[in-house]
Amino acid sequence: MSLLGGENIRLLQKLFKADDDGSSSDDEPTAQDVPQLGPGDIGEPAAQKAKSKKHPTDPAEHVKPCSYAPLAPDTQPNLEPSTLEQWEAQQLHQDRALFDSRKQPDYRISYRQTVATEDIYLQMNCKTPATASCESMVVEVFLTAEDDSVGIHQIELEVQEQLVTVGSPRYRLELTLPHRINPDRGNAAWLSDQKTLRLTLMMVRELDFVNF
Repeated sequence: MSLLGGENIRLLQKLFKADDDGSSSDDEPTAQDVPQLGPGDIGEPAAQKAKSKKHPTDPAEHVKPCSYAPLAPDTQPNLEPSTLEQWEAQQLHQDRALFDSRKQPDYRISYRQTVATEDIYLQMNCKTPATASCESMVVEVFLTAEDDSVGIHQIELEVQEQLVTVGSPRYRLELTLPHRINPDRGNAAWLSDQKTLRLTLMMVRELDFVNF
């Protein structure tokens, strides 16, 4: 039989529990009071982000500014005629091109370079088969439907820096050249057996002083 008795044991148990509650500090948080944090809790809370985010009402605010540089101004020289005679010549040229019923002939553009012995065997001038090493441009205009009686005296030819105009009784060609040429340095040949006009034109390019 217990010396304290059942009632005394219960009173003693309550006394021990009261001492344990008094020894703990009220300021120290318990394990149940500490919130459990996860990866989603890093940074600003989602509710606060939604409040701070501003939704623009102007559709123009959604468009980002263009990052491209503005186009450079046109630096091409003004090719408009400055005198009355030039205006009349230009108008006459446009009228002829508009009402001309002659058909356009076929043509071919090729390139030619001058090669000497030192270029073939010694490679002294550093020339290559590329068009950059070619000095001349050869333009062949095929006037195949012309009569056999047509000769060089019946062919109209006008050569400008980047434009060649060829006219015959049945054909007319206005050709823009891929490179500028020197109108004063060149020659024309009429091949009567092939009915072909061959133009050999000297090219003028920016890097010719490097290639030649």
